[in-house]
Amino acid sequence: MVNVTIQSICAMPSWRSGKRRPANTVAKVGHNSWPDAAMREVARTRIRLLRREWPAFQVCGYTGLVFAIALGLFVAGKTGLALWVISVIAMAAMATFLLLAFATKIITGEEQLIYYHQEIAIMLVSALVARLLHRPVLPYVDVTILGVGTFLAFGRIGCLMVGCCHGRPCAWGIRYTRDHARQGFPPYLVSVRLFPIQALESLFVFAVVIAGTIAVLQGRPAGTAFALYTVGYGSVRFCLEFFRGDSDRPYTFGFSQGQWLSLWLMCGVVWAELTGRMPFHAWHGAVTLSLPLLMLMVAVWRKFDRTESFLIHHPQHVSEVAGAIDSLSDFCRLLESERIPDTIPVARTSTGFQISAGNIHGDKHVPAHFTISRHGGHISGKAAANVADLILQLKPESTRRELIPGTEEGVFHLVLEPVRMNGDRS
Repeated sequence: MVNVTIQSICAMPSWRSGKRRPANTVAKVGHNSWPDAAMREVARTRIRLLRREWPAFQVCGYTGLVFAIALGLFVAGKTGLALWVISVIAMAAMATFLLLAFATKIITGEEQLIYYHQEIAIMLVSALVARLLHRPVLPYVDVTILGVGTFLAFGRIGCLMVGCCHGRPCAWGIRYTRDHARQGFPPYLVSVRLFPIQALESLFVFAVVIAGTIAVLQGRPAGTAFALYTVGYGSVRFCLEFFRGDSDRPYTFGFSQGQWLSLWLMCGVVWAELTGRMPFHAWHGAVTLSLPLLMLMVAVWRKFDRTESFLIHHPQHVSEVAGAIDSLSDFCRLLESERIPDTIPVARTSTGFQISAGNIHGDKHVPAHFTISRHGGHISGKAAANVADLILQLKPESTRRELIPGTEEGVFHLVLEPVRMNGDRS
């Protein structure tokens, strides 16, 4: 939550009165490199096929479905599984996917596709179908999870194109447009560089699916592919969650729902292996055990981290800072038009960070500034630098910054310099 108030300035900060303290200056990456051009080609909401334009996410989803079914039939044919049983499981999986999506929309009031919810439901239904048809569960579960992974890998490509499940603001990455915002992408992240986490996840999932397919074709014990996928994807997903930037993700004790589900599913596999229900693999237990240890290390690091990186770059806090910047900009325009002297707006985030903004007159090279502080507490220079970097990332029209300590302890002044449309500084 962002609170915006109006405060009067009783004294001019040192950098406005001409007494400049040592400054940190960071240049921003240019906008015209070839990776930017490639990312612009990828970031599109529609794909032209057969002389028509189709929604990109749906095209990727249907492509993933076709490849998933084809892979399932191929593996089943090579391993002697009944093709008709695989077909029934595929239909049951599609029905489960649609029913769960429909139920989620009724309950939440909006359309949501949460991968782990879908995976768990589909795997339970697939196991139930195999049991009802008097077939061994594990071989068919192996084939099903490989199909689910294939569908996910293509689906993440669709996410990359349309902007859902996006990464966090980054010095290099993909930038989305207002066209994406009209389709549901957060407007405050339009033109902001975001880490292409969806592409990275897609590559990892493809790799895990290939490894699982090879394991099945080599005649490994039934359940090997399912365990490999659950542990392999779960561990990768756990780590990638640290780079996810969508703000509506639920967090518990500082870790996302995806991280907790990854851990519990991996623990379930290890338990099944230890009790003899699935083939045992020692490395599965080692990888699973490493996650709670990693969580403990991360929690301790966050507790004593003076840069406050976790709080500042948390997706929900990023949305608050973006909202603060928009509110401050609106107030600055209002104050400028009404010519109210010595008055600036101040925004406060839920974590206590205070940001004020204003325009600087008389120097075309210093057109805007922000003041960073903390309500009822002290902010370190490293934490202020993190906030400054975030503001710079959320203002893609700015090319460089100077972070200057104020006359009061715990107060820092951020000076931005914009870029002309042709790439030259103004």
